[in-house]
Amino acid sequence: MSKNITLKSSYGVSFEVDEAIVLMSQRIKCMIEDDRTNNGITLSKVNSAALVNVIKYYKKHSKANADDTELKAWDINFVRNLNKDTFFALDSAAKYLNIYELIDVMANLFAVIIKGLTFKEETETSSTSQNFYKTTS
Repeated sequence: MSKNITLKSSYGVSFEVDEAIVLMSQRIKCMIEDDRTNNGITLSKVNSAALVNVIKYYKKHSKANADDTELKAWDINFVRNLNKDTFFALDSAAKYLNIYELIDVMANLFAVIIKGLTFKEETETSSTSQNFYKTTS
C-alpha cells in the first residue's frame, strides 16, 4: 500500500492523493524519487481547477484492468466537457507535469476543435489559450 502525497495548487489549496496515482506525472515522479515531498509538493504553475481535473484523470487511469477502448472514450468525454478556461488550464498543467497521455488527448481534441475554424478564429482561439503551442517548463 502506498502512502498519500499532498499536492498544493498555485492557489495554495492542498489535495491528498495516493502516491501510486501521481506517478503518471514525470515531474512529480522525479520529486518523489529525489525525496522532495516532506511538506507536500507545490505545483506553482497548476491552478486548483486544473489540479482537480488532473486528479480525476489520474484516478481513472490508475484503475487496474481498465479497458483501453473505455479509457479513450472517457478521455474524449472528460476533455470535451470542460469549459474553455479549464481546458487550457488543464492543457498547461499536463505539460507542466509531463503527463504525456493527457497531453496527447488535449492536443488531439484541440486539433478537432480548430479544424473547422477560419485562420482569424484559430488565431483568436490560440491567443486565448495563453500560448497553447508553447510548452510550459
